[in-house]
Amino acid sequence: MTATITKIQKMFFALGTVNSVTLYDEAHEQAFCEVKSRVLQLNDMLNAYDERSEVSAINRNAGVKSVRVSPETFALIEDSVRFSVLSKGLFDITTRPLSLIWKNAIKNKSLPDYIEVMRAALLSSYRDIILNRDDMSVMLRRRGQELDLGAIAKGYAADEAKRILTEHGVSEAIINLGGTVINLGEMRKIGLQKPFEETGTPFAYLAVGERAVVSSGIYEQGFEQNGKVYHHIINPKTGFPSETDVVSVTLVGKSAEQLDALATTVIMMNSEDSALLLKLCKVEAVLVTRDGRIICTEGLRNNLEMKGAD
Repeated sequence: MTATITKIQKMFFALGTVNSVTLYDEAHEQAFCEVKSRVLQLNDMLNAYDERSEVSAINRNAGVKSVRVSPETFALIEDSVRFSVLSKGLFDITTRPLSLIWKNAIKNKSLPDYIEVMRAALLSSYRDIILNRDDMSVMLRRRGQELDLGAIAKGYAADEAKRILTEHGVSEAIINLGGTVINLGEMRKIGLQKPFEETGTPFAYLAVGERAVVSSGIYEQGFEQNGKVYHHIINPKTGFPSETDVVSVTLVGKSAEQLDALATTVIMMNSEDSALLLKLCKVEAVLVTRDGRIICTEGLRNNLEMKGAD
């Protein structure tokens, strides 16, 4: 007789999104509880929308004084600065003032005031993040500046979830923190969202082993005006939504934190320009361009199955 595998999916809300952990053994209930507790703990530290968080404390004291933070928050901000350097400023966690303006614009489906956007853009600079490792403190150089770790926090939390499950001896699981996915164990197929179509409509399926998978697209949040799409991925150098030939990116690699940061970066680069960065970071990718081309890096070509293909 073949043993029946029990599939258990546990869900909870944190980091501004719905998260799930799929387990294949009822004995791992404690492992899930520890994952949930850890992610909620990170949410309390890193959530810029929570006035009690460490990130909010840094923002309140911008241009005034440094704030001592936990080792986790310090390390994540330090990593963010490294990604900013690597991406030549395309990835930048100081764009919160800009992001809030565009979030409101998307909500109201109307363009924001240009002068307001330019003022917020001038506040965006990762070079104004002052880190002091001696006392684990962080400061923003100028008043009005604000951090938002939303483009990297889910990846860090997913890596932490994987660490906890592995320590509990879990060998088969799927971690999904708001679309930041880590697969543990056997090869599984993941659907890739078709840009500008109803959520859950895949254009292809990607088979992945024990890897992290992160997707990002300009179709996720936005509005159209005069035939132009304005979306939520803001280029810190212009203050406006990025304008490249890429509309969707799916990255595959070992670290979800790294992929989270890179996904934001790659979607702000033209498809040809991102190839060197992906190779440097040893990350595989599937890109969808505005004209409908599917660009797949060499390491994924045998793993990609187009929907409807024979």
